[in-house]
Amino acid sequence: MQFLKKLPVNLLKRANFRHQTTIEVQGHDYLKDDLPPKFVKVLPPSKYGGEYLVTLLTGSSNIGKQGANFIKHLFEVAKVPVAFERIQLGPDETACPMEYLQSVQRNRHAIHVDLQHDPDEKRKQLLLNNDLDLYMGIINVNSIEGYKCRYPDVDITVLMKNNAGNFSKLEYAPVPGIVETLRIMDRKYIERYFNFVFHYAMENNHKKITFGHQELEFPLSDGLYNKIGCSMYEDLKPDLEFELMPIHELVRKIVLAPNQFDVICTTDRYGTIVASIASAVCGGASLFSSTERGDHHAVFKPLQTRLSVTDSGTLSPYGIVRACIDLLHYLGETDCARVLYEELMTTMICRNIKTREFGGSDSGEFVICDIVNRLKCKTY
Repeated sequence: MQFLKKLPVNLLKRANFRHQTTIEVQGHDYLKDDLPPKFVKVLPPSKYGGEYLVTLLTGSSNIGKQGANFIKHLFEVAKVPVAFERIQLGPDETACPMEYLQSVQRNRHAIHVDLQHDPDEKRKQLLLNNDLDLYMGIINVNSIEGYKCRYPDVDITVLMKNNAGNFSKLEYAPVPGIVETLRIMDRKYIERYFNFVFHYAMENNHKKITFGHQELEFPLSDGLYNKIGCSMYEDLKPDLEFELMPIHELVRKIVLAPNQFDVICTTDRYGTIVASIASAVCGGASLFSSTERGDHHAVFKPLQTRLSVTDSGTLSPYGIVRACIDLLHYLGETDCARVLYEELMTTMICRNIKTREFGGSDSGEFVICDIVNRLKCKTY
């Protein structure tokens, strides 16, 4: 048994013991039946001279620089008490990933502008999610008049498990040529997830929660989610409806009848798929933003999944503006968030200013300038 404590996970051999064994993960010994505990370094909130300090992560590409300029210009004109600490990560690595992690630890809030989808960028994002325990992903999508949504009055909030299960990266090779992946479910983290879901829905006056699962295919893991979710719903007795729905049926109904959904929650296994389909039904990912939240830290970013292959001349800034709105709501600056959202909708709907992605001929700079010009009238 002693040799099991010394070998790393990727060299661990399959052992058939009836009692619990221990494995080593990132330098610590844990019971095999337990999820490794999450150690999060929490620093005091950063608010200096009445200003919130927020980390602004940009890539070295023109899109990253342009997106950062959009954000700084909006906040300067709106006179919002937010200052940015700009960290640039890109192919030339002008800053190391640890510098970004430490910056978010200090400031507790970050806006991530330039989304890249290469393996190195995904590795950095997983590092951030795991080290800061950003266990909730929040995406709100809604129909906007004139922006490719076939269904009016769609308003869906997706709450997805963000850093457990598949994102734990627990895998090893018991013998050469065979790799096993551990997708560990832990009751206390599932309860924390559903506690957030139910209280988020109640605080934001939602009426219905739908949980997507595959209990027939995964009776132990997804079955545990279903059991805990129903049990907590009965204990809390919230004034809202809670239903379980197989993931294939959930996806089909999002496409054919999205109006019947209010809050959709699901595990890490299906969350990205559900969010992508819901945003596509409502017009496209470029229109929306996402938030990754933990108990003490939050990262805001556009939901746009094509920033890395979009040139700066065709960049749609709608998701970037909505990420700023999400940040303001999180900081408690609700009046500023409301004004910025109203001006965004005025630009998109009333003035019909669209980028080429949505059938218009306007540039991203023109969209931002139109919002900024009206903000100046209200702040000067």
